[in-house]
Amino acid sequence: MRFFLADVETTGIKVDDSVCEIAWCEISEDLERINQGYSLINPGKPIHYAASAVNGITDEMVASSPTLEEYMEAENYPLHGDDVVLIAHSASFDYRFLKSYMSESAKVLCTLKLARRLYPDAENHKQATLAAMLGVKVSREKAHSADGDLSVLLQILKRMCKDSECSLTELLHIQAIPRKIVTMPFGKHKGQKLSSLPASYVKWVLSEVKNLDEDLRIALSAI
Repeated sequence: MRFFLADVETTGIKVDDSVCEIAWCEISEDLERINQGYSLINPGKPIHYAASAVNGITDEMVASSPTLEEYMEAENYPLHGDDVVLIAHSASFDYRFLKSYMSESAKVLCTLKLARRLYPDAENHKQATLAAMLGVKVSREKAHSADGDLSVLLQILKRMCKDSECSLTELLHIQAIPRKIVTMPFGKHKGQKLSSLPASYVKWVLSEVKNLDEDLRIALSAI
């Protein structure tokens, strides 16, 4: 298998938003960088002011940048291949924007899912929180940039492998093990046992909460 870390910054979080910055690197089983790439991307649409406030990217900055297709073609489509494993934090987000450049058989390793399994007592499992908790060095100048986030992600991944005493391939198997969730992790019923939640609330969460954690969905559906 070939392992690729990736991070994208986008014009927003809606389904019709586009990439405005990308960073990726291929790593070995020993977690050493093999190859890497980075670019600002012309998204072909305005960057929402809320996204710009977070990632610091403006329309003027990307005006002369390549489109994502142009960039991927110039890099010889680095993420394409049947043996590719895409690694990202909250990977479903990055995968949504990159899947067009990946094989259908490619695998995805989500460090957010792994963090919930490996560090269940963390205050939360955001990348910045994990970095602070694990003592990972974060450059203030690169905060919320694709290449800065990627550097932090690699350090977190190394710590995960060390703490779990597992290889990257083994982490794929750990990710697939369902977590046993017995209490509600968020919302007005946070901390309450799932078995005691009002049926109407369970129904609402299952139907209305977007990007609901799959393990929580399974646990709620079993009530």
